[in-house]
Order: sequence, then C-alpha cells, then structure tokens
Amino acid sequence: MKEENQTMNTTPNDGNVADIRRALLERKVRQRVAERAERERIVPVPRTGKMAIADQQRFLWFLHQMVGGAPVYNVPFAMRLRGPLDVDRLSAAFRGIVTRHESLRTRFGDEHGVPFQAVDPPPETWDVPVIDGTEESIQDWIDEHVREEFDLRNGPPYRFGLLRLGPEDHVLSIVWHHIVIDGWSSRQFADELATRYSDPDAEFEPITLHPADYAAWQRLWLLSEEPEKQIEYWRSTLDGMEPLELRGDRSRPSAPTGAGHIHQDRLPDDLARDIRDMAKAEGVSLLALTMAAYQVVMNRYTGQTDIALGSVLSGRTRSETEPMMGFFANTVVVRGDLDGNPVFRDLVQATNNNIIEAMAHQDVPFGRLVEALSPERVPGRNPVVAHLFTLLPEQMIARWRLSGVDVEMLTPQPETTRFDITFQINDLPDGGLGVWIEYTSELFDHNTIKRLVEHFKTVMADALSRPDARMDALDIMPDSEYVRVLTDWNPEPGKTDERLLHELFAARVAEAPDAVAMRFAGENLTYKQLDERSNRLAHALVDECKVVPGRVVGVLLERGFDLPTAELAVLKAGGAWLPLDPQYPPERLAYQLSDADVAAVVTTSDLADRVPAELPRILMDSDALDGREVSTPSVSVGQEDAAYVIYTSGSTGTPKGVIVPHRAVVNFCTTFQQMFSVTPDDRILQFSNPAFDVSVSDVFSTLTAGGTIVGAPRAELLDPDKLQALLADERVTMVDIPPAVLGMLDPSTLDDLRVCFIGMEPFGPDLVNKWSKPGREFHNGYGPTEVTVTCVDYLCPAEPLDGPPPIGRAMANQRAYVLDSALRPVPVGVPGELFMAGAGLAIGYLGRPDQTAEKFLPDPFAGNPGERMYATGDLVRWNADGNLEFLGRVDRQVKLRGLRVELGEIEHAIESFPGVQQSVVTVRDQGTTSAWLAAYVVGEFDQDELREHLTERLPLHMVPTDYVALDQLPLTSAGKIDHAKLPDPRPGGDVQQVELTTETQRRVAEIWQGLLSLDPGTIGAQDNFFLLGGNSLQVTQLVSRVRDAFQVTLDPRRLFSYPTLSQYAGQIDEAQRALLGDDEVSQLESEIADLSEEELDRMLNESR
Repeated sequence: MKEENQTMNTTPNDGNVADIRRALLERKVRQRVAERAERERIVPVPRTGKMAIADQQRFLWFLHQMVGGAPVYNVPFAMRLRGPLDVDRLSAAFRGIVTRHESLRTRFGDEHGVPFQAVDPPPETWDVPVIDGTEESIQDWIDEHVREEFDLRNGPPYRFGLLRLGPEDHVLSIVWHHIVIDGWSSRQFADELATRYSDPDAEFEPITLHPADYAAWQRLWLLSEEPEKQIEYWRSTLDGMEPLELRGDRSRPSAPTGAGHIHQDRLPDDLARDIRDMAKAEGVSLLALTMAAYQVVMNRYTGQTDIALGSVLSGRTRSETEPMMGFFANTVVVRGDLDGNPVFRDLVQATNNNIIEAMAHQDVPFGRLVEALSPERVPGRNPVVAHLFTLLPEQMIARWRLSGVDVEMLTPQPETTRFDITFQINDLPDGGLGVWIEYTSELFDHNTIKRLVEHFKTVMADALSRPDARMDALDIMPDSEYVRVLTDWNPEPGKTDERLLHELFAARVAEAPDAVAMRFAGENLTYKQLDERSNRLAHALVDECKVVPGRVVGVLLERGFDLPTAELAVLKAGGAWLPLDPQYPPERLAYQLSDADVAAVVTTSDLADRVPAELPRILMDSDALDGREVSTPSVSVGQEDAAYVIYTSGSTGTPKGVIVPHRAVVNFCTTFQQMFSVTPDDRILQFSNPAFDVSVSDVFSTLTAGGTIVGAPRAELLDPDKLQALLADERVTMVDIPPAVLGMLDPSTLDDLRVCFIGMEPFGPDLVNKWSKPGREFHNGYGPTEVTVTCVDYLCPAEPLDGPPPIGRAMANQRAYVLDSALRPVPVGVPGELFMAGAGLAIGYLGRPDQTAEKFLPDPFAGNPGERMYATGDLVRWNADGNLEFLGRVDRQVKLRGLRVELGEIEHAIESFPGVQQSVVTVRDQGTTSAWLAAYVVGEFDQDELREHLTERLPLHMVPTDYVALDQLPLTSAGKIDHAKLPDPRPGGDVQQVELTTETQRRVAEIWQGLLSLDPGTIGAQDNFFLLGGNSLQVTQLVSRVRDAFQVTLDPRRLFSYPTLSQYAGQIDEAQRALLGDDEVSQLESEIADLSEEELDRMLNESR
C-alpha cells in the first residue's frame, strides 16, 4: 500500500497517468499469471498443428541450426545382442513406444526464425531396419549410424537399426536427437523396451500429458515475474565471472567441427566406498563432494580461483513431467570460490550450498539465461560455461536388457560434442562410481583426458584421507608422474670440467697454435696471435689498471679481433668482463660502468669519449700493449669466481647486472661442443651483439673447441643480402641467429651450414620446414642470461612440423622444473612457471641481494643442500613426449575483452598465408573495452584475403582488426623485434565509421538496427554484429529476416566467419549471384538503375 499511496498523492500529467496505469496493470497481470501457473497443473492443449516448443528445446533447436544440422546433438546407444533375438517382437516394441510417446513423433520447423513443433500420428506399420554385416564392419556401421544428420523439419527425430552378424548375433543401434530425449527419458525408454519385448501384451498407464503441453504451461510461467527473479539471481551470482581457461593440446579453431570422443573409466571400489562414506558423514551430495575435488583439479590446471562449472539437472521440477519422454534437462552454473586456499572440508560444504542454490533457481532455461547475460561469444565454445561436471544418479542410468538375450553395451564414439569437456560421475547400481567423459578432440588428446582422470582420482583420494588439509596441500599427481617430471625428463648428473674458461682456450692454443681462431673482413687471426695479444693486454690491465681477481672490467669495442682479445685478457687478469654496446646512449653506458664499479675500460680512441673521464682505460689502437709480456699472468681464480657480467632489462626499468661464474660458462661450452659435435673444422658465425650473452656462445664455444669465428661489421650482419653472401663465401657451418633474421635468408646457397641454432624469440614451423634438410640440424634453444646463454634445447625432427616446435629439455648438468605459484610441480600438459637449476646458474645480480634472493630460490628438489633454482618468469608446460613448450611470459598474459589471446598463435597463422614472410601482432589500448589487435606484416598480401584466411583458422576475437604492411620489421641491436618502433596502426586516430556503399549494405544495416534496437545511421560498413551487442541466439532471427528481404538463406555460421556488415552483405551478394548468375544480377541492377524515383517508390509500396 505504501507504493500505491505515494503514487496516488502525486499529480502527474495525463501521459504519466496512462504510463502508471499501464505499469500497474502489467504488474497485476504478471502476478495473476504467476498465481495461475503455481495453482494450475499442466493440462493438455489442443493439437492445432504448429505448437510452441519449450524454451530448452528452443535453445537446442537454435544450436542445431548453428551447426548446420551436424550430428552434434545426436544421442547414441549401441549394444551387442547375443542369443535368439525376435526381430518382429523388437519392432513391435519400438512401434509401441513411439505410439505411446508423442515426442518421438514430433517434427520441428520455424516461421520467421521462430521454431514450432508439430506431432505426427502413430505409425501404422514399421519394422526395424536390418542389414547383414561382419565383425570387422561393426564400428564403421555404428559410426555411420551415429553421424547421420537428423532432418528435424520432416522427422522423425530417432533412428533404430540392426546389424545382423549371425542368426543369434546382432548389434542394435539407437540414435535420437537430443531435442526429444534426455538422460531421464533414455532410462524410461530402456525400461519400456525391456517390458514390451518380454511381454508384447503388457499394458501401460496411459500418458495424458506430453512435452507440447509442458511447453504451453512453460510459456505462461515465463510471463510471470518468477523467471526475472531467477535471472536476477544468476546475474548477481555470475557477475564478474571469468571463463575457465583450460588450455588444450591445440588451440581452438575458428570454424570448429565439434569433433568429439568419449573416455570411460571406473573409480577404484575402495575410493568409491570412501566417497560415499564421507558424503554421508558430511551430509552432502555425491555431486558436491566429487565436484569439490574436481574444482581443486581445475585450480591446479588453470591457476584460477574462480571456478565455474556447468552441471546438468533433470529439469523435472513438476511431478507431471516425470512420465513424459522428452528433453527437460537444464544446465545450471555452479561457481566455486577457491580464493584464500580453503580447507577441503569447507570447500565441500560451500560447493554443496552452491548446488542447492543453483537447484533452487534451475527453472529458468539456460538458453534464456544466455540471452540475458549476453556473454562474449567464441565460435565452437558454449556460452557462459564450456565445461560441465555432473553426476548421473543410479535411477537415471539406462539399463538395457532384452529377455533371453545377452546384452553387451558398446561405446559409440560421437562425431561431435557440445562442450569442451563433460566430466560425468555415474552412480552405478553395484555401488561403484563410473567416470564418463565426452570431450572435443579438436582441443584435447585422449592421453590428456586419461591424465585428467588420474589427477581427479589422486586429489579425491588425498582429500578423503586428509579432509582438513588446505587445497594447495593436496596431491594431484600420482607418484609415477611426479618422478617423470622431476627426474626422468631431466638429464642424469654428469661430470663437469673443472678448468677455467681461459684454460680451455689455452689447451686449444697448445694443440694447434697456427689454426685460424677468427676471420674478420677477409683477414685471419691465429690462436697463437690471439693468445699473445690477450696476454699482453692482461698484463696491462694488471700493471696499469690494478685489476685484481673479482674486479669488473668494461669492454667497449666494435666487432673485430679486439673483442675476443679483450674478453680473454680480462679473464687472464682474474677479472670479469662487462660487454658494452657502442650503440648505447651515454647515460646507459655511464650507469652500467658506475653500477658495476669497473676497475677499467678497454676501448679504442674513437670510442674513448664515451667513457667517463675519471675511469682508467686502455686503448687497443694505441701503443699500450707494446713491450708487454706474452706469457699468461699468474693470478688465483676459482670456478665460482665471475667470468663476465651482463646487464639485462629489469622489470622496474632499471638494468641489472647478472654475474656469471666460470663454472657456468665452462659447463655451457663443453655441453655445446658435445651436443653439436663441434670440431676445429667448424666455422661459426659471430652474429650476436657483444653486449648480449649469445655472443659468449659465438666466441667461446668456438674458441674452446678449436674452431674458427667468422665475424663482420654490424651493418653487414644486419643487411640480409650481405649476410647471405658472408655465410656462403666463408662457408659457415653453424649459426645462432634470431628467427626474424633467418627468415630473410635463402637456404639454397648455404650447403655448408650444418647447424641452425635458433632461439631468443618463438617462431613457427614454416621456418623449420624451410631450412631443414638431410645433414642439417635445426635446434630450438632457450635460455635466460641468468642460466648462461642456453639451458634448454630441442632438435627439430627432419619431417615437416605442423606447429611451433617445443623448446625441448634441459641440457647437461641442468634441471628444468615446471611449478605452480606454490612451487609445486605441475602435471604434464598443465602450464606453470619454468624454474632452472644446476651448473648453469649465475651467481646472482650485482649489488642487488634482495633481487637475487627473490629470483634465485632454494631448490627443494635437489639432492644436495644449498643448491638453488632460478625463477625464469616464463610460462611453459611439459608435453606428452617430455619436451617443454614455451607459452609466453607469466607476467604478460594478454587478454582482450576478457578472453585470452595468444599473440604467437596469431603470428603463426599470419605467416602460414602465402606470400607473408614475417609478422608481429600487438594489442592496442590493452586493458580497455575498446582494445584491439594490430598485425604488422612483411610480404605480399591482400588484406581481405588475409583476414578471411585468419577467420578460417582462429577464433574471431583473435583475428586482428588492423593490418600494417612493412618492408621489414624493426629490430633491436640484439636482432630481436623492436616493439617500440612499430608504427601506430591508426596515425590519424580511431577508425571512423565507414560509409555504407551498396544497397545490400544499407538494407542489412536496417535489419541489424531493428534486430539490435539501434538508432538509424549508427552502423557502419566495418561494424561487427557481436560488438554491436548481437548475441548468437539472434542469429537465426537475422537469417530469417535476410531470407525475407533477399530471398536467400545463409548458413547461420556465416555470421561468425563474416561478422562485419560489409563482409556479411558480401555473403548475401554472393548467395544471390549463385542463385541467379552474374548476368541476371547485372541485368536486374541495370533495370533498377533506369527506374525513376516514383517508379521505385511504387514498386516498394507494392512489395509491402
């Protein structure tokens, strides 16, 4: 009364009075409808031909249209029947069931995009089809039976068949469309079939209500206020929910086929018994207990604490629906909050409460919830939730039996699946618990799903034994997998060379003093000459600059003979060299020299002015070395002393110096030589910037093996034509260069090149396939400066790759761990941060003990106390072969409008387009709702064709919006892509609304405006249907309106591949041309062009 009194005391104008009266009337009507729906039971409605369908069916019908009739929603059963089968009796039993249950005689059509149902009369005669077959043909026959599409418009929505193998040996296949059956109904069908077969004269209670009657009742209920209340509950409950980002073995295709597979298992009987006991003791359902354990598994797989899973309920909340055979099942969302690392027992209770709440709000159909929430759509991924966890109660498990016949259930593999993963626990009649998983094989391998089951069993067993343990303390891996990822896939510890780095070089000098140590600009430097020059400089450092063991010496030199001379000299003087890039700004040079507290700088006269005046320096182009001793200075240095310091970019923006000891670099060099069989005959390119650690490999892996360094000035190395000529003329045998540079070269003239060692940045398979050939090894390497050049390596196979290569396994005397945020090993296939341990670790960061302690942690898996491991900050995972796959940076997970985006995957897809050489993709305006992707592409390409190529291979949210053509990608001095120098893809600001240029575009814009309730003139040619607010449930309405306007019927999936207005209008034009032919369309356009305005108006009015 309070609201009514307030209303009555106002003095509104006449217009407001009418609005208020209308609102009050609508509210009263809704209340009356709700009261009626609650009071009245479901009653039969007249069979008037075209009848409404239930909302659950409407959503399923829409999805059926979206997949173009593909058998995604086929529900199959298959069984082997051994014994004297009476086929006539079986046919009569089927006929009786179809007659009794109206749903099996229902067809589904649509008018203007709105679906309806029509019921056919019972069949007068019908016999189950029988064909002869053999043992070998069973699976093919079942597969063919399962994959056949249903024509819902003409019916029937079922298919029965018998494969006769012998007089008393048959295979029975039963397939329904999901729109007429669910788990409850399949149990009904199996029971009724068994009864009718054993007793053809059996009488059944007549069914007076059918799904069409329920649909009519539901329509009234949906007009009440209750659905909106439930939707509001779901809006509140799911607000801010992130989709479960479960990474598959493969990326989601843009145009998924829905290909699926089934895996079945059974929990150990003692585990099943313990589950039942705990559920009873805690007063929770089996679903709650098992789902809580599964949430823990998903947390460990994804790192997310917001775990939302779909779960299927029977949907039969009214008693009248229980005898009906039809589709009533409904999906609800159970959102688990695992934040704060809860105790498992508490998580179980919370999950149980969440399920109870979901059940209390289960009446609103899931499709209507999707419409209300309007989530971002990804083709091939179910909206809101793509991952189900459900429990099939014992009373809903179909028990197939036929009197006098032995029935063996077979497992027909689905051609398609509806969700990424459906993890189902079956409450078996014998007290056991089965596991039934349907998964999309486009994303997951069968072995991955088998591991998932094992991880669930492990968590479940540990949780039952320790219910008061916190979530992160529960074991997820069985012992065998734990040993595999920690021990088996890491190398056995080996003997390390205890010499110093310059002592390895000295041994090569003694073996072959006249061998060429380095070639530069057509000149040679022998090992003896390099040894004597470095000895003289070492004496100068000790005598003139007072260098002592442990001090750092700066090396500021251009490429050439002076560079290895200076680095060796610093080592021989007992110091650690600090390589400095002459291209660096003076401020950066000054910072590094000051931060490292260098004792001196080795440089040349033309670079000397870049060194602070107060620092001692030795000029290599002066007479400073004249008259110095040619013997090696006598200094005391150990393997744990520093060999060099290299500065890397810090996360705070301030570079930090990494101290690498002799032990680490010696282990790297000796491992490199063994892996690649380096001999004195090898000629190895020095490509890398001397200020980066790959140059250590170029120089010292060569010199300690007795090979020849091949060098050239920087400008020559960065010019693809000159670099190509250098490699060919110098007959280089090994290179370690960035993939961006290698992609510019031609392998056809480089027959001497036997090893390509590529690292620094991820790359696609095309580069490997281009360069691989018999006699040439192609390696993918990985290694942060803190683990000495390269610590992980993968030898790419000779056969062509179809995806980016992994980075491999840890090299000799090193160990790789993949750990989660709690420093626990993660299972195979699960992303985690890469930690490295072993002989390759640096000492730490120069003068930064706090950062050293943060990144270099105690190794909890080492056999010896005091060992450390380094946190790389890189995201990786183990693949099934025991190789590491690089996934990106832990601290740079790119998301676009809430969806994860793999930039490397997009780049790979771009580079698979003919004519494209290289690409890089960036996110612009990241973190905003208007963020978009920009692609920078080197090569010949047509933008529209490239975009279409990408829409066929990538999810739509991963297809770039902008494309910028470049002659070459900008590179840093290290040869990596310089993202800071990529041009602005929109130098003039945001893209303006693109004008509609064709009549088709203008008519489509009108349709979109009406469908999306947008103002006229607000849609441009490049606007995206889904970004304008469209959702997938509106697609069929769009198709219907397009059919009315243009007399063509487009596949609903077209809009997902061509979501912008201009693209979609182009599809309509193509469809019309396909129907009429180009000549007829051109003639029509010509005739229309000749009409006057009055004639056009008259024709339009007449068409209306």
